[in-house]
Amino acid sequence: MVHGNREKTMSKGASRSRRAKERKDVYLPHLEKAWPTILRAYHEFKALKPIIEYRLREGIVCAFPASPYIDDLTERTREQTRKLYEEATAQGKMMVFISDSRERVLRSYVFAIKAPECAEGGTKAHARRKRIAT
Repeated sequence: MVHGNREKTMSKGASRSRRAKERKDVYLPHLEKAWPTILRAYHEFKALKPIIEYRLREGIVCAFPASPYIDDLTERTREQTRKLYEEATAQGKMMVFISDSRERVLRSYVFAIKAPECAEGGTKAHARRKRIAT
């Protein structure tokens, strides 16, 4: 189940509406399919607390150093993403982005390392990034 960070401050009606919308997240099934590869990539670079990016159309999973990856995001999402990443790593969670080049979407999720259905977050940004490292 997806949990948004802002639900606590919304009215009950808005909260229900947001939860219903998030349940229909079209990217979660794709992340679930790629989950074994995502976990492998995360564990391979775990000591570096990487950000994982799943490139949907290419079917590629990449691990990136967090700071350069976040610095390369749009100014509008950079600080929010940095804060979410710091909270996630402090709780022993990982941040995963899904990049959909066809729809020009870059969406972030925070997962408990054991199961993809524990997502939090879901920020969106236009995909205008370059590859940093694998």
